[in-house]
Amino acid sequence: MILTVVTTGIFLSVFMNKLTTDADRSKELEVFNEALTVVRKDYVEDIPSKDLIHNAIQGMIGSLDAHSDSIPLEQHHKMQNDTKDIFIRNLLETTEVKPDSSGELKLFNDTFAIVRKNYEDDRQPKHLIYGAIKGMAASLDPHSEFMTPEQYKEMQVDAEGEFGGIGIKSDIKEGMLTVTDLLDGTPAFRGGLSEGDKIIKINNESTKEMGLQDAISKMRGIPSTTVKLTIFREGWKETKDFTIVRGIIKIDSVKAKMMEDGIGYIKIYQFQKQTASDFSAALSRLMQDNMNSLVIDLRDNPGGLLYSAVDVASRFIPSEKLVVYTKDRKGNKKEYRSRKNNSYSAVPMVVVVNGGSASASEILAGALKDWQRAAIVGTTTYGKGSVQTVVPLKDGSALRLTTAKYYTPKGISIQTTGISPDILVKPKIEKGQQVRLVKREKDLEGHLTNVGTEKLVVSDEIVPITIHETEDVQLRSAIHLLKTGSFRNRNSAYAGNVLRETPVNNM
Repeated sequence: MILTVVTTGIFLSVFMNKLTTDADRSKELEVFNEALTVVRKDYVEDIPSKDLIHNAIQGMIGSLDAHSDSIPLEQHHKMQNDTKDIFIRNLLETTEVKPDSSGELKLFNDTFAIVRKNYEDDRQPKHLIYGAIKGMAASLDPHSEFMTPEQYKEMQVDAEGEFGGIGIKSDIKEGMLTVTDLLDGTPAFRGGLSEGDKIIKINNESTKEMGLQDAISKMRGIPSTTVKLTIFREGWKETKDFTIVRGIIKIDSVKAKMMEDGIGYIKIYQFQKQTASDFSAALSRLMQDNMNSLVIDLRDNPGGLLYSAVDVASRFIPSEKLVVYTKDRKGNKKEYRSRKNNSYSAVPMVVVVNGGSASASEILAGALKDWQRAAIVGTTTYGKGSVQTVVPLKDGSALRLTTAKYYTPKGISIQTTGISPDILVKPKIEKGQQVRLVKREKDLEGHLTNVGTEKLVVSDEIVPITIHETEDVQLRSAIHLLKTGSFRNRNSAYAGNVLRETPVNNM
């Protein structure tokens, strides 16, 4: 009797574990199927389903390689032979996989099952599926990506403009996680970090193989908690640990001030949820200070929310005028028009741009240029003329998917070519000053092409790493235009004219 009970208990335990495993597997496969359906339906270009499946399987296999040091060598070799060498080869030799057929998913499901059989790990169902979706998304273009639930939450926090963290901007430079900027008054600023610092470890974990989003997630957290950063700084002989107490970080997307001769200045760092309202508040303050003309600085603004850029443009363009429109792969057109809040339609304006002005920045600059509402000063913009839509998936993860291309009011796609300034002003480089090469959309591997404009060449550009306001020839040129009355009329001859370079050495 006891033996029967024990045997039955073991059987039930095994049976329930199998049911749980099968349920988890089915759940994860549903997430993949959902992601595949979204890509096939909404991506800006028509990608063969066979290619999507190939890239998904490559991504799934690639997700194992990062953990290959944690499994027995014999098991790893068996997995490699059974999955990568045999199944991938057979897959690539498949002559045809018809869209929407059961064959394409069966191919993926069979490979998924084989990998599961030869690479046992409790984490694997979700890990494998996430690797597959990531591989599929990464194969599309540089701006399409898969986000885990944690990364999706981080993206939403960024759009809100407020989060718990230490107050730095960071990027991967020369293979190392590097501090690119510090926000004044933040924990990192008070704690002694400096621009250019290399972050070697986060809480004793090496950043060498750590992705940027993963690193950002580890540095953010609940206010009043601590994070330890191991830093190397140029000139040091060894690293140094910094323990920083996290705080509430508010990213101000707008900075405004009065300059000489009644000229207002507003810099937009990024287009976030609150940017348009902050921009309007800044404009009101400047008008109270007797502003008579305005410089909008969009340099190094990477973009952000499309509707936020449309709202800012609406302050200056008459109601119901076209600001931007998008077209998907089927040619469906969606228009975004100015709203009824154009309180500043007569204020003389100059917009300053450079190679770091991208996406929503280019939407704003392009609309103001096409409607001859502002003179554009600086250098050619980044050239990102594609629209990304964030599609949440049922497990809390999400796809950021390129779903359309956008066009200026005159019907110009600036994908890879950017917005050309009306007045070309290059930043001044002093002898011995540190410089960097400007990277634009055209330099990204796998970027979307722009039919009919691929022969247009945007020259490579070298710029200083830092520019002090007293040496800012682009800003000085914008001020000069407004001070001399060269742009006192919104129908100025500057707007839309042939590109020319303005001398700045005598300003």
